[in-house]
Amino acid sequence: MVWSNDKYESVEHRVVVNTKKERFSIPFFFYPGHHVTVKPAEELVNEKNPARYKPYNVGKFYANRNRSDFNKREVENIQIHHFKIVD
Repeated sequence: MVWSNDKYESVEHRVVVNTKKERFSIPFFFYPGHHVTVKPAEELVNEKNPARYKPYNVGKFYANRNRSDFNKREVENIQIHHFKIVD
């Protein structure tokens, strides 16, 4: 979503059981290096279509998420939408 500047949406996925046919799934995850800065692609940003997300560093993003240890907290664990620029 960030790289496409909201042109493409990250959708939730789920598995639906098919009782008549065997299913085989192979997960694929794209995980950029910790040094990468994620921001909307320059080709998709212009005066008519400004950046919709602030740049963020992947390493700092995941370090922050992992520090929470997925415990319930009074504040929401950091998410991509926290980098969205509000009009």
